[in-house]
Amino acid sequence: MIDLHSHILPGVDDGAADMEESAAILKFMQQKGLKKIAATPHYPLYKEKDYKKMIGEKLGQLREKAKSENIDIEILSGSEILIEKKLPWLLNDNKLLTINNTDYLLLETHPILLPDYFPEIIHDIQAMGFKIIIAHPERYNFIQKDPTLLYDWVELYDLKLMLNSSSIFGLHGKRAQNTAEKLLDIGLCHLMSSDTHGIDKRPFTLAKGLNKAEKIRKGSKKIFKANAKAVLANDKVESFEIKEKRNSIFEKIFSFII
Repeated sequence: MIDLHSHILPGVDDGAADMEESAAILKFMQQKGLKKIAATPHYPLYKEKDYKKMIGEKLGQLREKAKSENIDIEILSGSEILIEKKLPWLLNDNKLLTINNTDYLLLETHPILLPDYFPEIIHDIQAMGFKIIIAHPERYNFIQKDPTLLYDWVELYDLKLMLNSSSIFGLHGKRAQNTAEKLLDIGLCHLMSSDTHGIDKRPFTLAKGLNKAEKIRKGSKKIFKANAKAVLANDKVESFEIKEKRNSIFEKIFSFII
């Protein structure tokens, strides 16, 4: 089991508060069968000028702590990057972290409104050779209101969609849960991660999330595991077969949550 999205670095963002909590999180993950995890702290951190250097130092410290605590989980580099106009310049200047030093970028957008420059930024980043994963699309208000946007994201922009395992347990509200479950049922997703933030606050749920996903869409556990492995190897990820075309399915399924 591989987790590509977490906030386990100590004292960096809204995730683990300190090194002791980071170690406790990793021990719990190990008990649940996790083998590899990408630490993906938020970007930007507004008080930090040299983001990449600071994250690298924190990552090294956490790896040493895990080794001293006999935690057998490989901790990988990454970040969760907020979409903004200057991203192509930051990437060109090698200021940001991809997942495990691959071409895969984990991006998030504003939760309420999609920026009007979204298509241009996606185009520019992809033209530079990066492959884009969008974190937790089910949690965005504008996706909950109009999920048909995701067809364009997948078919036109070639974006890969990563669900939060916490969403299908209702930890981000009922609308996010409904949206995540229906996207999974339809097949409009590619990956699942935990987005773990702490021991008590948004804890690790990937193990049981994969099991619940399998009940919603048969074969999803295998696809999610294979795709996580593919990302770390910088390979192509597998897609689900989408059950129905956009107009009929979303009119029927999503009308009750809008």
